[in-house]
Amino acid sequence: MSVSWCRNNSRCVGLWNACLMVSDISWDCVDVSKSKIRVRYLKFKMPVVNLLELDIKKVFEGHTIKEVEQIQKKIQNESERKKVELRTLVGERYRDLIEAADTIAEMKQTSECVIARICNMEETCHKLQQKYLIGFKMDPPEQMLESNKSNEAYDSIVMQIKILMDIPEQIWSAVDTENFLLATQLFLFAQHINYSLRIEVGNSDLATKYPIILKQWGVISHFRNVILTGCNKVLQSLELPVESAANCLASLVLLDGMASTELLKKLITLRSQAVEAVIKDESHLSVRNRISLSVKMLTHVIDLLYSCFVETNGKEQGLVLQCVEEVAGSNAPTTLSLLKVDRDLTDKFLSPFAKSHKPSTRGEIEPIPEAELKNNLTNWLSWVEGFVKREVSKLLDLVTSVKGIHNIREEVLALEVPQNWEIMCKKLSLEKTVNFWGDYFQLLLTERVKGIVSIKWDETLFNLKTDLFDTLNKVAHDKCEYPEHDLRWYIWKDSPSDIPQKLNRNGADNDRLLLMKTRGFSPNLAKLCESFDRNLLNLLQDLHLYLYQSQKSTTTTTDLLAVKISSTLNKFVDREIVQEQLQVISTQKVHELSQFIRDECLVEDAKVGKREVNAILTARFFQALTILCPSLNKCFTLSKVSGIVIPNTKWQSICDTLRDDSLAAWTVWAKIFKRKIHDHKEGIMPRSLNVLKMQTMICDWEKVTIEEEAEEGKRMKSEILVPYQPSISVQKFLAAVSKDLNSIIPHTLPKKILHEIVDTVVTELFEYYAELSKNDDLKQKQALQTLLDTKYVTLLMIPRENKKFVDKSSQICDDIQSKIDPFDLDVFYPFIHANVKKSAQRTQLIFGNLVPHSEQLLSVLGARMNPVAGDGAKGATEAPGVLAVCSGAPWFPPLTVTAPARTVPIVPIASLQDKSMRKKTPTKTHARTDSAGASIKSGAAAFFGAMGSDWFGTG
Repeated sequence: MSVSWCRNNSRCVGLWNACLMVSDISWDCVDVSKSKIRVRYLKFKMPVVNLLELDIKKVFEGHTIKEVEQIQKKIQNESERKKVELRTLVGERYRDLIEAADTIAEMKQTSECVIARICNMEETCHKLQQKYLIGFKMDPPEQMLESNKSNEAYDSIVMQIKILMDIPEQIWSAVDTENFLLATQLFLFAQHINYSLRIEVGNSDLATKYPIILKQWGVISHFRNVILTGCNKVLQSLELPVESAANCLASLVLLDGMASTELLKKLITLRSQAVEAVIKDESHLSVRNRISLSVKMLTHVIDLLYSCFVETNGKEQGLVLQCVEEVAGSNAPTTLSLLKVDRDLTDKFLSPFAKSHKPSTRGEIEPIPEAELKNNLTNWLSWVEGFVKREVSKLLDLVTSVKGIHNIREEVLALEVPQNWEIMCKKLSLEKTVNFWGDYFQLLLTERVKGIVSIKWDETLFNLKTDLFDTLNKVAHDKCEYPEHDLRWYIWKDSPSDIPQKLNRNGADNDRLLLMKTRGFSPNLAKLCESFDRNLLNLLQDLHLYLYQSQKSTTTTTDLLAVKISSTLNKFVDREIVQEQLQVISTQKVHELSQFIRDECLVEDAKVGKREVNAILTARFFQALTILCPSLNKCFTLSKVSGIVIPNTKWQSICDTLRDDSLAAWTVWAKIFKRKIHDHKEGIMPRSLNVLKMQTMICDWEKVTIEEEAEEGKRMKSEILVPYQPSISVQKFLAAVSKDLNSIIPHTLPKKILHEIVDTVVTELFEYYAELSKNDDLKQKQALQTLLDTKYVTLLMIPRENKKFVDKSSQICDDIQSKIDPFDLDVFYPFIHANVKKSAQRTQLIFGNLVPHSEQLLSVLGARMNPVAGDGAKGATEAPGVLAVCSGAPWFPPLTVTAPARTVPIVPIASLQDKSMRKKTPTKTHARTDSAGASIKSGAAAFFGAMGSDWFGTG
């Protein structure tokens, strides 16, 4: 409780004395003077009840709920009882205090009356003495003058004491209103009066004759520290008007005699401390508010220095010098005019020196030299740079999103700077125009944005790795519901959502399930890419707001002397830096992802899943990243206009990298698949000639009737059996490989990998046939079948430009032909050659995945015709629905799903020109037309030309 009593009121003085006699009440006296007693607080010393000192935790641990409720009621009752006792005690003591105060007041009045009467008695006695002695003693005129002078001096002393009694209250009023210049004037005036009284009365007599002067000066003297503390506090405040700063600095000049340079350093130091307090203080202010306020305060320092020390209000003089001139100049009013005193009494009794008193400075206040001003400001700016870099960086670490950095930038750019900012910096002797935001803060925000991008990318990559591990673990089980190593459950399953209602190229690829199926992207893979793309999209949306937000037009401000910071600098000055950093970080993270997959998923002892399944999933994942993750593309092609993609070499490089990574993963799978091919060969191809003989006997050979001319001119007919199709083991082996390959969706495999698989199949077969051809026990019939198998594999699976396999095939054929009678070989070879083409034509669709040169093969095979019904008759084409089971109909070539089919000219089968065939005319002939194959291909091209541009395109 704070109480203020008047010292001159007898009732209050009595109450104060009575308060001191009460032992149960503690008074803290702040100010004791002749005119006033200030009491800060009042507290009652009350005994502490054990019930109020209970430990709450122990109460709840050792008592039941009912007992706790009883204890609560006891505490409440005890509290109410204490309230009643306190009211009673205060009432009783207050009554005693009033009675004591009244008694003291009466005693004071009685004492005053007694003193007054004694004084009257002394005066009367003195008059009587002078009256009776007047005839005997007369005072000289000089003594009369001295008496009059002493009376005047006494009156002057009393008047000055009266001023000392009144000044403290007026100084407090000035301090409360933060008018420290007025408080300084009053304090200096009181100091002047105190020194004057010491000179007039004397130090030795002052304590004995006028002790009140010493007491009152003791009260006034502490105002010096009060004023200095108040000035420092105002100069460190967040909002500091120029007038308040000049008022405080002028007070320091008068009170401490500080020079202009010292004032400059003090102002810079105190404002720096204020900025430190804003940045370092753990207050409720957000990071955005702290940075905005610090920029505002730093900008205001320049304004303060310019206005206080250089120029203000159009005058080539600082506001501090103007304030000092107004109170200490020749035209300044006297300090006495600022006091609330009786003018008549002061004019009559106060000395002329007191009447004309004005504050004075210890030396002449001169403007700050240009070199000194420049040196101090340069040092301060160096401090600002280091402080901002050190402390604001820590503050920005608390911001975890690019949107938060954007809000900070918007808040600061909305601040206003004086319109004559450049003139201020120039007159403050600065080498260049200061830009606190652009020079010190913007760089830190740019670095923080780069750091946030890196952190968000790390989080996204970590989530992707976690999701990838979970997916690989899930699909590694043999009984997985949606296996990745066999996608036939997904590719060949029709769904109503395969084709959307509207075919829009701008739609998301993962919403077009048919397109996803053609590319071999499973739902597991789509989910992975979707999650990865969503995390990147959140980052890109924040970045797009930060880098490409439309610049709003600056609104007209009512203050013509202020403009916004945003109009003095480029808002998006760091756009290219952030975009380049985004590309660099994205490139690093993509390479990190590739390295992670190679080291964790594709090694022999993979930490998760099975190596084969991992290779398939990761290979397709690398392919899908560039298609199903548009946000990854935007990381390299982020632009102002949404939907516009700017070509970028770095993105092309990333696509090439991912393509290479996908190829590397497929290579890992291909190594595993090659072992399966070898196992199929070992399990299917006969290792014994007896088994081969049995299969040859079971195999259905074509019966061909030939005619030849005998010596007598007669024509003789004979029938021969010619191998008609590849052996069962070869077809079974190729079917097994094709079946395993079909589960991988072979049209999604890179051509290089598919060619490696085909080369492996050919290598395995050629190794088998090479070993078989060197067996001396090989019979002629077996050799004929083996020759057809070798030529069939060569025609179906080896392009003409593959010299290695072509030469190998020729060598194997030569070895096999050496096991056949030359005359029989001349008879059988043309039919074997024709049947090889027929077999390839029949099976090229079944084993189409193993044909690496379909267009070349198609140009060699051409199309088949139905047998000729008669001379000049033309074969009729079978119905399209039964083409696959007709013997005379042309077979469809494998249909391409990545591009519309092109019309390939059909080359007719060359007629047999062998010399040995001139005398042999087989009765079984095969008619064909060149238009059949062309019509088939044109129909396919028409169909896929209509659908392929949207569904089967590469985009």
